[in-house]
Amino acid sequence: MMEWQKILPKKLPQGEVLAANFRPYTYGYKEILVGRLYKDGENIICEDENTQLEGCTHYIQIHDFDLEDI
Repeated sequence: MMEWQKILPKKLPQGEVLAANFRPYTYGYKEILVGRLYKDGENIICEDENTQLEGCTHYIQIHDFDLEDI
């Protein structure tokens, strides 16, 4: 089962993830993006080739799942 995992700034996941900002009243609230996570100061950012999602709070390791079986 796919479940959102809280992002731990000192232990960011490696590789591509599905990331989301679930912090209410912030820019990008409830937006999601597939990309790689990195830390910029206190901000966690997910970035793909063209887009950034700032303030990420949760992620799913999408490559742990076979999406054809879902």
